[in-house]
Amino acid sequence: MKNYRTCAALVLGAIIASQHLALSASAAPGSVTANKTANPMQQNQVNVLSQLPAVAIQAGISVRLANVQLAKGDGGNSLTYTLLYSNTSSSTYKLFNVFSKITTPAGASLKSSPIPEDKTKLEVPPKEQLAITYYVNVSKTASLQGLSISLFGFDFSGSDYQKKLGSFTVPAAYTPYVQQGLSKQITISNLPVSLKPESLQIFSFNNKIYAKVALSLTNQGAKVLATPGHRVFLESSGGSAFELMLDSASRDYKVQSGENKKIFYLAELPAYIPTTRMSLIITRENAELKADLPVVSFRLPEASYPSLEVNAYAVKKFGVSSNTIETQLKQASVSSTGEKALWTLKLRIRNAGNKAVTLPAYELSVTAKEGYSFPVNSKALASLTLKPLEEKILQFSAEVPLNVNQSTLKLQMVEPAAEGKTIFPTAMYKIPYSLEMTNSIASEYILDSSFGTFGAVLESVQRMPWTTEDLLVGTIRIRNVRDAAVTLPAFTGTIHAGQTALDAPVQVVAAASSQQLAAGASAVYYVIGKLPYEQSLDQLRIGLNSGTGDTTEPFLSLKTQQVVPGMSATGDNTTFKIDTAGKRAEVKERRTLLYPGASQNILYTELEVSSLEARRAELSKLVAYYKTPDNTYYEAEVSQSALAAGPKGKSLVSVWSKLPASIDASQLTLFAGEGVSENKLTTPDGTPTAYINPKALTLHIQTPAALVTLGSGVPLFPYTFTVTQATGAVSEGQDTLSVNLTYTLAKDNQYDMGANAHKLVVQLTDPLGQTQERTLVPGTDLVTGKFLSYSMTLTSNAYKTLRSGKFLVTLYDEFQGERILLGSQSYSLTYTPAAKAPEITTAPKNAANPDPGGSL
Repeated sequence: MKNYRTCAALVLGAIIASQHLALSASAAPGSVTANKTANPMQQNQVNVLSQLPAVAIQAGISVRLANVQLAKGDGGNSLTYTLLYSNTSSSTYKLFNVFSKITTPAGASLKSSPIPEDKTKLEVPPKEQLAITYYVNVSKTASLQGLSISLFGFDFSGSDYQKKLGSFTVPAAYTPYVQQGLSKQITISNLPVSLKPESLQIFSFNNKIYAKVALSLTNQGAKVLATPGHRVFLESSGGSAFELMLDSASRDYKVQSGENKKIFYLAELPAYIPTTRMSLIITRENAELKADLPVVSFRLPEASYPSLEVNAYAVKKFGVSSNTIETQLKQASVSSTGEKALWTLKLRIRNAGNKAVTLPAYELSVTAKEGYSFPVNSKALASLTLKPLEEKILQFSAEVPLNVNQSTLKLQMVEPAAEGKTIFPTAMYKIPYSLEMTNSIASEYILDSSFGTFGAVLESVQRMPWTTEDLLVGTIRIRNVRDAAVTLPAFTGTIHAGQTALDAPVQVVAAASSQQLAAGASAVYYVIGKLPYEQSLDQLRIGLNSGTGDTTEPFLSLKTQQVVPGMSATGDNTTFKIDTAGKRAEVKERRTLLYPGASQNILYTELEVSSLEARRAELSKLVAYYKTPDNTYYEAEVSQSALAAGPKGKSLVSVWSKLPASIDASQLTLFAGEGVSENKLTTPDGTPTAYINPKALTLHIQTPAALVTLGSGVPLFPYTFTVTQATGAVSEGQDTLSVNLTYTLAKDNQYDMGANAHKLVVQLTDPLGQTQERTLVPGTDLVTGKFLSYSMTLTSNAYKTLRSGKFLVTLYDEFQGERILLGSQSYSLTYTPAAKAPEITTAPKNAANPDPGGSL
């Protein structure tokens, strides 16, 4: 019998030990500790469990109940509780000698197991304490009231080999919830983290109820805390639970050491759920246990019920990726066509944060009081990225039937739908009602504003090529009607092609730098936008808005159907003038060359730009196109000096483009305009994003004759290359032909120039027809100066027997991979015979000293 009981004890001990070892630590709840700064009310809740009597297991070993948590789940509710083992003895206590069970209020007895983190805690060292958290699925048990936890030890005298050592009954006064306004410290990813719910907001939208919870999180650890894999639930006073999802502003958050961050959760609730006395439950999913283990729970602050509506012209702020985004519906105007009202809406968006942010692709719609919703093309919001403090003003359009009340419309902004995401409106902007001003081209209209009274004329609208798009340039003249001088505001612009707003940015360039406008004087502004070149235009609206930021207001709006397509020229235009104040200049063609290629040609034009200013001035950055008679445009590359020109100073601007070989280059016209970028004329070293005031030049293609002598100077503007002497030498028995050029390189410095892309190709042809060439950059590979030397070497076995002949030096002007022959000249070779080797006399053999290799 003794052996049988010993064997049974060993078996039971192995079973109990296996319960500790069987669980994986892959997913476990963060451990919960009481916040040391908790007030007495919270401390009393914690002391409810600590006041329970300890259970003595054996001499020197006792157990206390430290924490009890309950979380609901689809596969049954999860209960966790923590037992604190104290060992005051001098020996290690083995935990497989004791185990625990729970008894539910309904009377069910259930065995628990250690959570994965604690599965390796198998003994309590002497004079120490050890906390172990246990887990059990309690099925549908939804309350801790009346629940008891019992401890058992092995007793082989009983029929079931176990003996009840004691129990804990959860007091009626105990609640697992941290009370309102208090924080709790938990451990996440081995980091101490303090949590505190800040607010609960309830919103009504589309006959639904939405809850938004703000949770304050403080990382008290030494490392960065990334978004933990916890689940968060909102629990009603009746016990219903709804999973909360992080909103777009809080997804993938990181909290630095010592940082406090507020994160937001959203959930959709049934309309019948009461929203008072709600709680926040945080759990962590354990994949192996297939259960959500409770971590901590809070009583939430009482709910507030804010409105989603944003008053007309008011600023609405919200978070995206931890950045604050400011939005404002700045302008709305309406016109009618047929039975529809055509709304134009202008939305200001500003990144007020400290890092770049990409906005969600918000979905926009116009909602009516009658319950209808009308779509808004929100393409401009797709993948919109804003740098810190960057602001953009986007324009949208919507069609609303005229039989709908137009004065009560709202612009609704909703985050895009995504799997596992609560669709919740970001804002609902009240749309201010105002009729759109109508105008026609070339007529002056009087307008009153806070800046004064003005006459406005839409002088012209040009549609011109721009890379893969078209430019729309509206020229607006504003006249000061009053008798006193006024100061015009800084303007921003809008352009609508039909009912579609052009993509931002729309540039506004002032012809004059001063914003002061004398009585009767006028100022000219260019409003510039881009649109797809294939898009047709039936109506164009161009607007100017005053101010920037929060003070932006509509200044004027002009509408026309008269758009001048393309660029036109009349007569033989050999020169044109740039009349922009501070940049006045005369432009004329210096020369035009055609570099022929196999499948394409390069048309190259040099423009001489002479400053007409009486002071040092930065000349306009030019943008150029070659135009065919059938209105096909070829974009040209432009290279010009970044230096300011002195009075009467000259600058050389290089313009070129690659053309199909089938194009008759003699029929092309060159158009050059003034480059603009960032709402002003582009500086000479800047990069234009558009252009204004294009002017035409008639081209005269030159075909320079190839020179037959290189000693009189070969032009490669601004350089002249002169070969004063060329020598070539071969030596008998040698496989090399050495060539040395003595040259002079001079440079014409009368022009300021940009980067010079012309290269000099030196080609050598030996008497056998073998060629070798070098591509040289004048001024770099070839330095300027007189009677300088440049050497080249050709190699061939045939040179070993070559006695005479001529070699040919051919020069090419190479530009962008294509060439023009400049000239060639042949020169005689110099032959050097091999030196004759001296005779060697052989001494006779000495008979007295026979060959030692001879026979014996």
